[in-house]
Order: sequence, then C-alpha cells, then structure tokens
Amino acid sequence: MDSLRTLWPYLRLHRRQYVIGLIAVVIANSVNLLPYYFIRLTIDGVTGQTDADAATAGITATQVGLYALGIVVASATAGFFMLVMRRMIVIASRQTEYEIRRDIFGHLQTLDKPYYDRARTGDLMNRLTGDLGAVREMLGFGAWQIVNIVSGFITAFAVMFSLSWQLTLIVLALLPIIVGLLTYMARQINKRHTHVQEQNSLIAAKAQENFSGARVVKGYAIEDREIEDYRAMNLELLKRNISLIKVDGPLRSVMNLLLGIAFGLILLVGGRLILNGDGSFTVGMFTQFVGTLERLAFPMLMVGWITGITQRGLSSWLRLRELFDARALVRDERGRVNPGIQTLRGDVEFDHVTLRYGERTVLEDVSLKVPAGTFLGITGPTGSGKTVLGQLLTRSMDPTSGVVRVDGHDVRTIPLRVLRDHISVVPQEPFLFSDSIANNIGFGLGNRDLPEVPTGVSVVGAPPPPDIPPNPDMDRVRDAARLAGLAGDVEDFPQGYDTVLGERGVTLSGGQRQRTAIARAIVRDPAILILDDSLSAVDTETERRILDGLREVAQGRTVILIGHRISTLRHADQIIVLDSGRLVEQGTHDDLVAAGGHYAEIERLQRLASDLDADDEPIRDAEVAADVLEHQPMPQEAVK
Repeated sequence: MDSLRTLWPYLRLHRRQYVIGLIAVVIANSVNLLPYYFIRLTIDGVTGQTDADAATAGITATQVGLYALGIVVASATAGFFMLVMRRMIVIASRQTEYEIRRDIFGHLQTLDKPYYDRARTGDLMNRLTGDLGAVREMLGFGAWQIVNIVSGFITAFAVMFSLSWQLTLIVLALLPIIVGLLTYMARQINKRHTHVQEQNSLIAAKAQENFSGARVVKGYAIEDREIEDYRAMNLELLKRNISLIKVDGPLRSVMNLLLGIAFGLILLVGGRLILNGDGSFTVGMFTQFVGTLERLAFPMLMVGWITGITQRGLSSWLRLRELFDARALVRDERGRVNPGIQTLRGDVEFDHVTLRYGERTVLEDVSLKVPAGTFLGITGPTGSGKTVLGQLLTRSMDPTSGVVRVDGHDVRTIPLRVLRDHISVVPQEPFLFSDSIANNIGFGLGNRDLPEVPTGVSVVGAPPPPDIPPNPDMDRVRDAARLAGLAGDVEDFPQGYDTVLGERGVTLSGGQRQRTAIARAIVRDPAILILDDSLSAVDTETERRILDGLREVAQGRTVILIGHRISTLRHADQIIVLDSGRLVEQGTHDDLVAAGGHYAEIERLQRLASDLDADDEPIRDAEVAADVLEHQPMPQEAVK
C-alpha cells in the first residue's frame, strides 16, 4: 500500500481513463455470463423442465433463434466493452510509463557529482528499462486483470449462489487453500524477482564498462578474463531466474489441480441434486453453473500470474523510488537562493575557503580575488587542489567553511541554473557525444532559452516540447573551432563539421578531443571560462595557436587556466601556486620567477628539460640513421 500511495500522483493524472476502463471491465464480465443463461433456458425448454416447478414446457424454434441471437449480442457487447477497457487502461499505462521515465530522467539531471561517483551506469539503465517495464505491465495488464478477477468472482459467485448454494460452498471451500498458496508464493516471487533485477543491473554495468573500456581490455589482452567474469555473472543470473521459475512456474499447475478437484466434486454433488427429481435443480441449471465456473476458471488461473506481475511491478517500483529519493548534496535551498540574480559579470572571490573529505583536508584557508576579465593561471603538484577550486566555483561541491563569491554574491544564493549557465568548464578528460562535430561544439547553445523541464504533468495535458533548432548556429561553431585551433583539422575531414564521432569521441585523437571540448566551452560565450589542464594532449605549436585564440576570447571575461606547463601559464595576468591545499605563491610570471620559490623551480626544471630535448635531437637523428643502415643492404657505391 505504501508503494501504491507513492504511485498515486501518476495514477491520479489518468484517473478518468482508469475509471472508465475499470467500469468497462465490470460490464464486460457481467455480460459474459449471459450466454450460459440462454443455454440453460434452451436445455430446460428442450428437456421439458423449469427451475420453478419442473412442469413440462415446450420450446419453439423462434425461441431457440432468439436465445442464439442473445448469445451473439452478449458476446459482441462484452467484446466492445473489453475494447473500451484496453483503449483506456493500456494507453494510460503507456502514458504513465512515459511520465515516470521523463520525471526520473529529469530528477537524475539534478543529482550531483558525489551521486554519480557512487552510481553505476549499467544499473541506472536497467532501472529505466527493465524495472520501468515491470511497473508499466503492473499498471496496464495487471490493473485490468485484477479488476477483471475481482468483478468476475463477484458476478460469478452471485450467479452460482442463485443456482445452488451447496455447489457454491464446495467452490468456496477451496478458496482458503488458493489464497494461502498464493500469499506464500507471492512473497517468494517478490524476493526472488528483486534478486534477479539486482543481478541484471550488475550484468548491465559490467557490459557498459567493457564496451566503454574496450581499448583498455584489448590493450592488456585480458579478453579471456573478462569473458569468464561475464560468464560467471550470467550463470548467477541463470541460477536466480531458475529459482524464480521454481516458484512462478508451478502456479498454473496447482490451480489446474484445484479446479479439477472442484469440477469432480461439483459433478458428484450436482448429479445427485438433479437425480432427486424435485425440480429445484435442473440440467440447464447444472450446465449454467458449470459454464459459470468455467468462466471463473480463467480468472482463478490468472490469480497466480497476476500476483507475480504485481509483485514484480511493486519490487521494481521500489527500486525506481530509490532513484526518486536520491538527493543532491548541492542544490538550491529554498529561502536562501535569490531568484533576482539572472546575469553575472565574472568577479570571483574565495574568502578563507576550506574543504575537507572526512579526515583529509583538500583546501585550507584559501583566499583569492579575481576581478572580472582577469586571465588567472593556477599550477601546483598533483593533488594540490587545483581542480577543486573550479568545482567549488561551479558548485559541484560546497566548501566546508568559508565563502565562494561571484559578483559579490555567495554562490549558494545564485540559482544553480544561472550560475552554471554563465560558466563553461573544460575538464581534464573531456566527454564527447556520439554525434556530429558541429552538434558536439554547439551542445550548450540555446539552453538559457528553454523552459524548465515539467514534472508530475500528464502527457495528455503537457505543453508541446519547445521548438529546438535541429542544427546549432554554424557561424558561432566555426568561430569557436577557429579559436580552439580545431578548424584546420575539421576541414580536412571528408564530411567536415557533419562528421559523426564514435562513442565518447574515440575517432578523434586526444588533442582533437580536448580542442573540441574547448570549442564547446567557448561557443557559449560564458562570463567565466575554466580550462582544467585541457592543453596537456596538444603539441607546443597547437598550444600556441590555442593560447592566441584564448587571449582573444579572454577579452571581457574571466579565464581560469589550470595547468602544469609554464609555457601555458606565463602570459596570464595573475598566477597562483597551490601546494597541499594551501595557496603558497601569487603574482605575475616575472614576479614569481624572480621570487625564486616553487614556481621558479618548476620553470627552471621545465626549461632544463626543454633544452635537453633540443640537444638530444641530433643524437636521435643519428640513431635513426644508424638503425636504417643496419637493417638495409648498402649500395656497392656507398661501400666503396
């Protein structure tokens, strides 16, 4: 019942359809019993019996024709109302499936980085497919069959009691056995179905990880090990499915056995009632009773099946509720957010910011002011907290203490959508979609013009989706690609900007992926641009072209460039150095080199490495030439 209460907001959206459909089921069940009544009248008329006084009564051919017509009309009427039921309930269940999937996907978009660090993609996909399908089947086929069974039992037992209370008691005597068996089996089905779905989630996650990491698997030549792991997981799924079938499978056989016993007892007792000869129970009445019970047999057989469908649907809904119940640690707090903030210039301030993960301190008492339009460079050893500064600015997480401000506003008072609309981030490992290059670059265009995603709204009454242009603004896309140093590469592709990338952009090189991500960030024209070590996979010449483009982009906006190369950072307006979460140095490139601290040491080591690479170039050329001469026969003239 708790599960049904949480489903009610969706069922309420389609209550009219469900009510009409369920009424149609009740009418269809009632009308379906009329043919047996006409058969009874015909048999009693032919045999010369009536259920009142057993007086001889004849029957004419006209009456037989009318009874036959009555059977046809009753069947047609029942069929019509069953069609109405299907159009109402089945369509409502499909619409509810759409609404739940829409709302779950919308809710998942609100969850933050910590949630996705824990969640497994395959498990989420399985819940949005397998579990949601089980819920839809429960709300559609399961719902109308439950009403079909209940109304069928009520109408059938009412008719059977009117015919013979003795025979009806025999049928009722078997009901406690049926209910007891179904209750036990339903609990087992629920538990075992949950185990099956959990294993399905593990298998989906394993497959998704292997498909995404196919290069790594092949690179380490561990295909056989992965196949064996996948085989073991599938074997466990097979065992769990067999365990489920051991409970689900026998239901129909048990129901058939109980019905066989019921028909045997009814034949024994009903035959004696007819042979009594007092006319209170006629052959026609016995035929109607058996026909009605036979009509009841299908709902009785369906009880086990519907119990299984209902239990699977409820257990799947509980798994979907876990997604709805998940909450982002970082979210807009009612009463704290200022909805009047809609535009940002790009002034950034970290005011005594500290961030801790458990016992570990990631940032400690960092204070920094970055005026709008500043080109800020950030460097420091791995794990010093450079990336975390950008995550605090976009509110991927909140500081343990201190305040992060943008334009003088605490970022916790700025609506998340407004804050992130004005910030573009190029992460260390850029993610590209399996789409064209143009759509990947223009991915974020037009987002500010779209309405909020509606939730809890019926698909019937929902407004039409916004008219999103099929292609992004190509002038802006080309300009962003030029600034990111990607335009030349794209023009060399056979289909240019229409080239479709493989999953995660695997058809591009590492440097091309980074430059595509940079172009995607630039094209949005953000107030704040964060590049998190996003030039690590490009050569120095490409890096120079990108930096030239960034200097053009940086005019009038705040650019935060995180990196290790001094050549990347030297032209920044301001550079800070982090070490173990603390801000240890701050100034321009020349000031920091002159100070002789951490930055100067990094600059000296990188300059030394660059000089050594230059000195080694002739040596490497000579080694290559020697290797060629060693493996190829030398012409006779050269030997001489």
